[in-house]
Amino acid sequence: MIAHTVRAGGRVLVAGVIAVAGYAVVSAQDGPVAAMFRDDLKRENALSASFQPIELPSGTDASVRVYLSAGDLARAFDAASFRPDAAILPTNTGLVVTAASPSTQRVLIERVQRLPRVMADLQSQIATRRAQGAGSDGSVLQLSVDTFVAQLKSDAAATRSAAYPRLVCFIATDYPTGGAVDRRDLFSQDRVRKGVASCLSALDAAGATSVMMPLLGAASAKTQSNDPVFEGQRLLKECRHLNAAAGIALGIHDFVPGRRTMREIGIVQWDREISQMFNSSRLAQTAYRLYADQIKQAVNKGIAGEKTTAGDIGGNCSATFGG
Repeated sequence: MIAHTVRAGGRVLVAGVIAVAGYAVVSAQDGPVAAMFRDDLKRENALSASFQPIELPSGTDASVRVYLSAGDLARAFDAASFRPDAAILPTNTGLVVTAASPSTQRVLIERVQRLPRVMADLQSQIATRRAQGAGSDGSVLQLSVDTFVAQLKSDAAATRSAAYPRLVCFIATDYPTGGAVDRRDLFSQDRVRKGVASCLSALDAAGATSVMMPLLGAASAKTQSNDPVFEGQRLLKECRHLNAAAGIALGIHDFVPGRRTMREIGIVQWDREISQMFNSSRLAQTAYRLYADQIKQAVNKGIAGEKTTAGDIGGNCSATFGG
């Protein structure tokens, strides 16, 4: 179980970041990210500790709001009212979007493949990027640093069937055949930070006002055996989720001062995985609340430009946090 660090009355207080709670401030937002946040908060009442809206001054007339939530990214694609302008998704170093790894990219690709012309256009954009050069191992993107932005077009006849955003920015978090999970040094917060900031800047330049993303690079080894109370595997997952959230938030911090069009940024933690990590026992629920608070602290610190270290959470994640 990750130790709970109490700071300034139970939470990290950061200059320039206003954490807001409850429905009132969220309902003032008409964007798709806020709409899904509000709906998921009702649906996922047992996971309410995983929800937090954060308002960021951006140096412009309009603020940027970050929504940390628990839910299923697939709902953001399938429901028009929740569909953002853009998504940031994991891919692999070869930009093989039909590969099994990472699994999260299938959330998008399975939907794009329903429209062959759109899928063909995406593959054409990828081919153009691949033609610009690849490494000796066939890699097109460096793990967690390099990004690729694609426009997902749709003709008028296919508009009703389009269950995807109009823009997607891919960040490599694995190899086409998997295995990157064992090289955690490549997933340092500073590397994820660079990738997320690059994606946000590119999507902002393309006119996106809303974007959603999962916890990028948070996968843990499926081969690790669980002990009787699941502490071994759960601790590994907690550390990697915290590391991913911290890196994403640092990327948001770097992006915000120069933003132009972006109004909403959603970070969606997969509800099914959280439920698998923490069962309904009293002990597990106590551990869940501590974990959810640590995620919020990592996000708040990152948005303020501060890295989350193993020391911030009792030293438990020193093997995961690569710097």
